[in-house]
Amino acid sequence: MSTPNPAPLFRTLGNGRFAMPDRYRPGVTLLLTLDQTKLYLQHDADLRGGIEPTTIPSPVGYNEFAVALNSNAENSIQVALVLEDNTGVCIKGRPPTLAELVGLDATRRVVTPHRDPREEAGGKWLDSRRTELMDEALWDNLDRLRKQRKWRERGVAERQAKRQRREDEEAFRPFAPSRTTKPAVAGPSNTTHSRAPSPFLNKPVPPPPDSSAPERPAPPNDEDTKMTEGEATKAAKEAARAKVKGRIPKE
Repeated sequence: MSTPNPAPLFRTLGNGRFAMPDRYRPGVTLLLTLDQTKLYLQHDADLRGGIEPTTIPSPVGYNEFAVALNSNAENSIQVALVLEDNTGVCIKGRPPTLAELVGLDATRRVVTPHRDPREEAGGKWLDSRRTELMDEALWDNLDRLRKQRKWRERGVAERQAKRQRREDEEAFRPFAPSRTTKPAVAGPSNTTHSRAPSPFLNKPVPPPPDSSAPERPAPPNDEDTKMTEGEATKAAKEAARAKVKGRIPKE
């Protein structure tokens, strides 16, 4: 049993690309990808399993790949080659493995390291609890604003309806006489008389009180002594009233 090649047959170019020289055509190098190589090896396995080439689709460039690989093969590795005009399949040697062609490292699944999204956000992150609290606060606030808007619109609609009802009632109400006018009085010739003037309009205005100094009373004479006691009392009262009014009556 042959030993697998320790070194890969293809030259790694990076990013899942590989190069394989074609010794059958000097100066020509084939460029292949990892997925393309897997597709070629699977087609080789189908042909080795006895499937007719005309019953399955052939990958693009498989025959060119088979000629180049078989000319470079070592340790008797070969892939099935479809003869011209699909007259048969030429199978020589053992089938190659993927690791023999591209190397073991290239066959391993590249595991992308887990990255914490908080690193891209500057270390800030909202967990499920904080997100739930934010959602509740947001929707509660929006619901409260919606209710306030409905209450405001309802109040405006009620005031408008009330004003409209009042205007409708006034529109169906007959006009009332003005409070500042009086009913007209018909005269002998069916003419109207103007309203009598108010008695308060022609009322004389009292003169302002006399602010001059009161006259000094005359000295008493002999007749004053003859005044009775009742007359003296009456004169004193009249003098007091005149003093209050700002003037003293002359004797």
